[in-house]
Amino acid sequence: MNISLPYIPSLPIQALASSFDNVTNSYKFYWFLTILESIRKDEGRVIPVHALLARMAAMGWYPINYYRLSFGKQDQLGNVITLIMERSGIALESTPDTIANVALDHLRRKDDVGEKIKDLANFVPYRFLRPFFTDVLRGEDDWKINRRIQELAEQSFYTHQPCLYRFVNFTDNIEIHPDWYNYLQKHLAILTGFCLWHLINYLQKHNPNVPGIAGKLFKPQSRNLLQARSFWNLVLRQVGSLTCIYSGKPIFPGKYSIDHFLPWRFVAHDLLWNLIPAPKEVNASKNDNLPDPSYLEPFASIQYQAVQSIARMAKAEKFLEDYVVLFKVSSLEELQKMSFGQFRDLLQAAIAPQLQVAANMGFSANWKYRP
Repeated sequence: MNISLPYIPSLPIQALASSFDNVTNSYKFYWFLTILESIRKDEGRVIPVHALLARMAAMGWYPINYYRLSFGKQDQLGNVITLIMERSGIALESTPDTIANVALDHLRRKDDVGEKIKDLANFVPYRFLRPFFTDVLRGEDDWKINRRIQELAEQSFYTHQPCLYRFVNFTDNIEIHPDWYNYLQKHLAILTGFCLWHLINYLQKHNPNVPGIAGKLFKPQSRNLLQARSFWNLVLRQVGSLTCIYSGKPIFPGKYSIDHFLPWRFVAHDLLWNLIPAPKEVNASKNDNLPDPSYLEPFASIQYQAVQSIARMAKAEKFLEDYVVLFKVSSLEELQKMSFGQFRDLLQAAIAPQLQVAANMGFSANWKYRP
């Protein structure tokens, strides 16, 4: 897949596109996304650098802290976001505005977290512009780069091929060139999609076995488990009763929670093959922990029981599509004819590796229910 940017001859569009080539740090994506966010909010052409950096921390908060994605070991933005979480004590599910305000407060107090954020200001705004001046900067000493980029950006503002922005008020702010501002406004959706596509590729490179990267970029929306509840209500009507795989407690219609066997924060989906009923207190105890592998067999057993009971019903196709896709079978009939051993082996082959990947990401492993 190749996404190109809208072309106009009066702007060096290729230089902007080149900012996302061979990226080794996440800051380029988040820096540009925060600029686009400022334009979306119609905040004007002059934007405080610290405000953009604070928004970068807010944008990267959920991928880093909530979904536990890796930005790469050397990624300074990821390290800053982790540090804000450790030092600030704000809730994991805080709003982006809350996170940005906390980052700004650290900057104002000039504490160790604030200094780490400030370090980004000495690097990010300048290096993003480097592709606009590749030929001029070739061979330049690294310690001279920022000053040269600042000078070149200023000079470029008055040429027929201006760079994206220049530095104003002693580099405390950036000023987006008027022609670029109009371009970004006009093509906001395309530019956002272009940047997010490159960001997803970057994150997939650093999280090769993690599912659902595209769904882990922002604060999660409220989830709708109505289909899952309908599924398990039908199962309960068919089989009469079920037993919780974690606690051994009976499960009654209308008096259970939907449990994600692999935590939702890891899978970021509500596919039925990962969902089972559990008493509310058991589900609350499990939270986002990874179940002990000893639960894999009973998990497969209750899933098999559910699939077999639903497969006989008129609504089977609607409910069992997730399983057909997961097991790569050709039809519902093939799914229904599976022995428990076949079903268990296929389900465990899909889930067991993901348990290990999630544990490697830092999710608490080997959880067992303790009354």
